[in-house]
Amino acid sequence: MNKAFLLSLYEEAVRVSKPKYCLPQYFSTFSKDDRVCILGAGKAAADMAVEAYNYFGNNAFGLVITRYGYENTASTGNIEVRLAAHPVPDENSVEGAKALLAMASRVSPTDKVIFLISGGGSSLACAPPSAISLDDKLALHKFLLRSGASIEEMNTVRKHVSVIKGGRLAAASKGHNTSLVISDVVGDDPAFIASGLTVQDTSTPQDALAILDKYEFDTSSGIRGYLARAPELPKVTGDYTLVANAQSAIDAAVKKANASGWDTHIISYTEKGEAQEVAKRHAEIALEHKKAGKPILLLSGGELTVTLGDSQGEGGPNQEYLMALANALKGEAGICALAADTDGVDGSKDVAGGFIDEHTLTRATQNGLDINALLAEHNSFGFFDALGSHIKIGPTRTNVNDFRVICIA
Repeated sequence: MNKAFLLSLYEEAVRVSKPKYCLPQYFSTFSKDDRVCILGAGKAAADMAVEAYNYFGNNAFGLVITRYGYENTASTGNIEVRLAAHPVPDENSVEGAKALLAMASRVSPTDKVIFLISGGGSSLACAPPSAISLDDKLALHKFLLRSGASIEEMNTVRKHVSVIKGGRLAAASKGHNTSLVISDVVGDDPAFIASGLTVQDTSTPQDALAILDKYEFDTSSGIRGYLARAPELPKVTGDYTLVANAQSAIDAAVKKANASGWDTHIISYTEKGEAQEVAKRHAEIALEHKKAGKPILLLSGGELTVTLGDSQGEGGPNQEYLMALANALKGEAGICALAADTDGVDGSKDVAGGFIDEHTLTRATQNGLDINALLAEHNSFGFFDALGSHIKIGPTRTNVNDFRVICIA
């Protein structure tokens, strides 16, 4: 059971999801002599801008917004890179969004525009309407992050309390629009990646209100009043291409594992649900394969959730998944697992995820850790920190959601 080998599979999944690998081929439909406006937002935005500059040179101009710490030291030429906060927006998110809209509005009908979109763009380009204060928007973001709402539900709400999301960025441009997108959304629905900055959306303000009702958002909030009279989303035109997603990442890891002689089984590319519940189900699958007596790797992607409620626990879905998986496997010999977020950050701390094996529960007991209490508190960070079993690789500057692999030796 080799932690280094499982980590190498994760690193391969990340590698093929980086703009340097997945993006250049899609620029080939454009002439290098074209003057192109580059606009974008997301965790991969800086690296995507680097690739645009590498292809178009100084014929490319524009602006992208990425997360603090996700900037690239390589040149982007005339493409400005701004930094803002994630997962909760800040003033720079607002100023950056305004700048994107202003630049898009100056594009002429003969200009070519390439939107470089990746996960995280919803927070990084935040432009609330004048009727909603930034403080109210921040309170909404924080509430949604703790509510257990899916990314699709969160982004449905976000796009209706914004003047840039839900296709509004593309609608501001009069040029020929092309979107090149790295997906961090389960199922790859373009309307939910970065809250659909550049694509047509069919949701309504009433849909957003229904989601707030579902999770019992503050009934006195002015956001409810705004949504009751909010305008419908605009019509949007343009080309759209998905350049990387969970499936392409997991397929690359499978190819590497197969080349090393391992049999593999993909549980799902699009796993969703509460991390603890998914872990219990995956443990059952792993134990069935263990009984069969054949070494195999079980892989899955998607995005899990952790509903914190009133808990003040720290961690992330991948860490919580692994802690629950270890608990369910009960130290079964010959099974280990790695789970990590492909953006390099799982939850609120700068760790990508973690690793467990048949000795994890024993080590936890020796360190005085009560795994059931920590699961109830959603304190997965504390668990893995105490064991020294975190995966730490730093920002990857891309994001195609979770990567999970269970090894049955």
